[in-house]
Amino acid sequence: MAKLAELKLKRVQQLNTADSAFVIRKHKEVLNWMMRTFGLDTYGLTWAQFGKGVGLGALAMWLLLR
Repeated sequence: MAKLAELKLKRVQQLNTADSAFVIRKHKEVLNWMMRTFGLDTYGLTWAQFGKGVGLGALAMWLLLR
C-alpha cells in the first residue's frame, strides 16, 4: 500500500495564459480551473463545452418558442 507522500498525482495539461488579451486570459483561467477540478484533459473539456452549448442552446430555444 502506498503511503500518502508516495501517491502519484495525475498531471493535467494547462492552457498557456501568457501574452493573451484580458478576456482570453480570463477564459483560459476558467478552462484551466475546470480541467484541474474535474481532472479533464483537452478532449474531455471539449465534450464538456459541447454539452454546455447544447444545453444552453436548447434552453434558449425553449424560452424563445414558448
